[in-house]
Amino acid sequence: MTLLEHRLERALTAQDEELWLLVRDTHPQVILNVTLNKSLNEGMAISLAKRRNTPAEALGFLAGDVRFKDSYKLKLALCRNPRTPQRVSFSLLKFLRIFDLGDLSRDQTVPVIMRQKIELMITEKIPSLPSGVSMALAKRSSSSIVMGIMARGDYKVVNVCLDSPVITETHLCEIINRRDCKPTIIYAISEHPKWSLRYAVKYSLIRNFRTPMLHVTRFIPEMKTNDLRELYDSETLPRSTRPFIYSELRERGETAEVMEEESYEISEDDDPDN
Repeated sequence: MTLLEHRLERALTAQDEELWLLVRDTHPQVILNVTLNKSLNEGMAISLAKRRNTPAEALGFLAGDVRFKDSYKLKLALCRNPRTPQRVSFSLLKFLRIFDLGDLSRDQTVPVIMRQKIELMITEKIPSLPSGVSMALAKRSSSSIVMGIMARGDYKVVNVCLDSPVITETHLCEIINRRDCKPTIIYAISEHPKWSLRYAVKYSLIRNFRTPMLHVTRFIPEMKTNDLRELYDSETLPRSTRPFIYSELRERGETAEVMEEESYEISEDDDPDN
């Protein structure tokens, strides 16, 4: 009997320390045999579920093992393992707590399609979540979930969302430019010590009719001249904002007309290659 054959045989019947040694074996068939061992306990099953070299077949077997049907830790470990069959992971998501789902939504080792499924599950629950839960979730979830939480417009929750490391300038410009963006979101961004300093955010805030005039007049002098001209010429610019832009341009000795780029035509006589 070869050493591998011995390990395969012992994997089915070993106990205690010997079984733990076989749980750590690297051979796929040995691991599969271990999952069939009657002495396999929850701790061993979780250890197998966490390992990236555990065969997908073994992970699927652990998910359906009646011995561990009440093991929350095993379900979570299986969902975190990118080698777990997709159908198995999807079937386990409904058993996970919302904060663990939030963590998984940011875990880059989790397959994209699974993270998208998680984001959809959480987004559907957002309207009914208490503020405290929403704030805690915003600290540990993906940008899509944080944006969904922010869209509710709860001022305290919005401020927590703005401090999330997954939120970017692009995300904020997107939400500011939405027609259904709530005033509390605009107020929070306008007053935020970090985001109210970002140029693109200030530009978007100036265009939004919900932005308090106190902040609009603060942002206008910080804009580039040509951007002010574009804002002044924009059909979506609030009427109340246009006089302040006009005044700022006059102070700079500029007009409100958008400067067009000059174009030149090269005649055949001017072609240096001829």
